[in-house]
Amino acid sequence: MVRVKWLDNETTADGRSALLLPGANYTTQAPLLYWSVAALLSAGWRVCAAAWEDSDRECANPYELIDRAFELHASEASTQPDLVVAKSLGTLALPRCISGGIAGVWLTPLLNKTEVAAALLSADRRHLAIGGTKDRHWMPETVEGTNAKMIAFDNVDHALLHDDWRTSMKIHSEVAAEVDAHVQGL
Repeated sequence: MVRVKWLDNETTADGRSALLLPGANYTTQAPLLYWSVAALLSAGWRVCAAAWEDSDRECANPYELIDRAFELHASEASTQPDLVVAKSLGTLALPRCISGGIAGVWLTPLLNKTEVAAALLSADRRHLAIGGTKDRHWMPETVEGTNAKMIAFDNVDHALLHDDWRTSMKIHSEVAAEVDAHVQGL
């Protein structure tokens, strides 16, 4: 069963909320999402993090997980999120966000999924997508012409990791800075 947890207090400068959607095996405590949360909290956002249970990984329809996370967010916030920050599996929320006018940060989006690529292709500048050239899911040619900001890191995999740990740390720092700049501009 999907769970959500608010990672901040309820008093923020402007009441904007972000929903974090993890990957199948990449929790919100993993580096890319951890530093994204830090950037969001620093910018005054309320942050609601979804977590998948072990049994959820066997879910035949992962869109049900995404829908449940949105339902849980709405039941506690009384509204849909203003922003979604998602990693891998969580990027299946892209079509929902595009149709609902919700901004997004898409970390290693599953661009090999037709519906995800089609949604990102129609995204506006309120969307940021980041991937690595060694990730089989990162297929930027499928979204050529999008108005979303697209960032690709050379020689990194689906976790945006490089063979050299120092380079990986540098890349993760750059990703956090990009997320921070993006949410500051929303």
